[in-house]
Amino acid sequence: MKKLWLTFLIALFAISCGDDKSYSPEEEEFSESSDADSTHAGHHSHRQGYSSSSKKGSSDSKNPWEKHDKTDSTNHSGVSVPKLDSIVVDTSVVTSKKELPPCSAQNEGESFLVDESSELYFCINGEWRTSVIGIVKATCADGNLTVDPFTASDAAEVEDPALAGTYRRVAVPVAGAAQKGPFRYGASVKIIELDSAKRMADSRRTHETCIASGDGSYAFPGVNLVSPYVRVEVNGYFRNELSGGLSTSMVTLHSVTDLTERDSVNVNMLTHLESPRLLKLVENSGFNQPIRSMKAQALKDVLSAFNIDLGGGSGSSSGGNNGGWFFGGGGNNGGGSWGGGHTHTTTASGSSVTADEVNLFGGDEYSAALLAISIMMQRKGSGHEMVSYANGIAERIKGNGNWDDNNARADLADWLMELDASGGYDKIRQVFASWGRGEAPDFEKHLRNFWSKVYGFETCNSYTAGQVKNVNTSLSAYFAPYYDHPDSPKIRFICDNTLKSWRVATDIEKDTVGFGPGTYAGQIRNGKINTDKSYVYEQSKRIWREATAADVTPFEDIADVLATVAPGEKVIFILRHGERTDDTGKTGHLTDNGKKQSQSVGAKLKGESISFANSTYTRSKETAENFATGAGLTFTENTIEELDGAWFVKDDSRLENYKSSDGGGWVVTSAYAYQGKYSDAFYDLDKRGEEFINTVVMPRFADINRIGVWISHDMLVVPLAVYATSKKVNLRYFDTKQWINYLAGVAIILDSNGIARYVPVKGLASGTMTL
Repeated sequence: MKKLWLTFLIALFAISCGDDKSYSPEEEEFSESSDADSTHAGHHSHRQGYSSSSKKGSSDSKNPWEKHDKTDSTNHSGVSVPKLDSIVVDTSVVTSKKELPPCSAQNEGESFLVDESSELYFCINGEWRTSVIGIVKATCADGNLTVDPFTASDAAEVEDPALAGTYRRVAVPVAGAAQKGPFRYGASVKIIELDSAKRMADSRRTHETCIASGDGSYAFPGVNLVSPYVRVEVNGYFRNELSGGLSTSMVTLHSVTDLTERDSVNVNMLTHLESPRLLKLVENSGFNQPIRSMKAQALKDVLSAFNIDLGGGSGSSSGGNNGGWFFGGGGNNGGGSWGGGHTHTTTASGSSVTADEVNLFGGDEYSAALLAISIMMQRKGSGHEMVSYANGIAERIKGNGNWDDNNARADLADWLMELDASGGYDKIRQVFASWGRGEAPDFEKHLRNFWSKVYGFETCNSYTAGQVKNVNTSLSAYFAPYYDHPDSPKIRFICDNTLKSWRVATDIEKDTVGFGPGTYAGQIRNGKINTDKSYVYEQSKRIWREATAADVTPFEDIADVLATVAPGEKVIFILRHGERTDDTGKTGHLTDNGKKQSQSVGAKLKGESISFANSTYTRSKETAENFATGAGLTFTENTIEELDGAWFVKDDSRLENYKSSDGGGWVVTSAYAYQGKYSDAFYDLDKRGEEFINTVVMPRFADINRIGVWISHDMLVVPLAVYATSKKVNLRYFDTKQWINYLAGVAIILDSNGIARYVPVKGLASGTMTL
């Protein structure tokens, strides 16, 4: 009898396949190599899921997240890289028929998806066959699809005579698409009829089938409905739009709908999130309104919870059927036969789209919203944790239609922004395209709109283009109390007129906000956010650009500079004293911190023989003493009056007047050094600097063994550093508010030929202080 049934099935296959020679075993040369065997073995191991590194195949070869785990925890802008699930490869997917493993008794009834044609192949009687669904019985368990080649496919449900008078509809060919990403073949689909007499509770009447397609579509040949109110439940793995692989575990999504006037039901994240809200709306009506009359409002509430407004919508559906067998007919007593037509109906009002009409591949505004929210729900992962996360949000929306958890909203906004900044949206678009169902709809605008609204930004348009802002919500990890707050994350955002949305601002965009045109060519200013970065004004182009080493000479650590001093060379470090008290007179002392600073810098030269010199001021001598202590040396005082700080000053009286009128000594001195101002109060910078080197410094090289440390004051060190670096050290206090730091200055290095070179040097972490 079994042989007779097998002969019958083979005859059916011949009819269904026609003369297509592509199914001829002679043309399908299955390799017996170890590679083919490992592919087949992988199919079995997939049941538990495993990393993409475990298999070589089509799915992981085009996975755009392949190198994600190798990236740093932050990208170039300082934005954290979002945490994503591990990549789970579907090992039952092959690129072409040639990659199918041998079909044998060991894998009888098992299935593979051929990616290039999106066709399912089943191992039946030693051959790989397609177009068998609807002919032989298909079953699904644990997310896997198998067929029984010796059992015919189930026909439409048989009417129960005991319920004949209670059926609302008979032999209804219910179909639809199950999508997160598309649910994988092998997912189970269950229709549970809801009992309107028991406040829409689940009844015991259920109908089950399997997804047996490569795109997540399903079809019931015909179900007999006592209640038109149903909950459609899908359980299985889905194709992950973020990872390019499968979900990390099986998940269950729901759709609540009314089949009174329709026979198509899509199941997706919109239907899952709206279901509690939908039933609450029906409950609020006293259960006097049908489900279909509330669905448009429920969808609107869900979209609004994620800051999505699509307006009133239209009656056209982006859903419908996506393959499978259908019965014709319909209505309350619809019948039909194989091959009949399918009629799609919209909502009762005919004017609004409902969640179970929306299709991920519809290419419209609702498709984009569905994809955006589907991505959002993977904030915590793609498996059980995703469903738990979605359920929590759905429960919040249920009561009043609002998602009022501001902490969760801010957390999601941060994750979506991180995904955006790290190129994640482009990678999702690549994954979507790899499914072969067209280009992804414009989901990006909804994700960017969500995180920018949570951050408190206005709508990005031509009026706000170019604005740069900090995050205004204190619940965000990227919150800054005000724009240039020094202790906040350095991330800022700009309204991009090309994108028509907000994005992470580049360093130059956020650092030069409010600069306006420079006041002179070559003007240098510090970044507003990255205060350690400098920007140069190019007057010919009227733009600010990031400064290079050719524009700004950085301060180098004293120990690093000493390491560059070759044998036979000598160096004199001319440094500003350590931190002082408020007494600026000759007898003013160092603070306790100033003494510690001096000792810590001296420790960097420990073991060296050092000749010290200081000005006639007490704080200069104290700095030299403590420097010697840190270096492990005994201090011998050597006073040089020219280190007192007045070397560049020509007229003390005029200088004091300018200090009083123009903002203080730091403003006046820096404007003199860089712009040549106040020439009646100061000597010419270059001439006076050269004179200092030739008459004060050079003769004293003969008195030191190898290293000299001279302690002076800012009024000498600043002009000297500007002179020595040809104005490339950034001490433009008049412009940038940067001044020489304590224990910073200039290293004057003399080679064996008597030629000097100059290096700006720092003893502490920074060579400048910004006030």
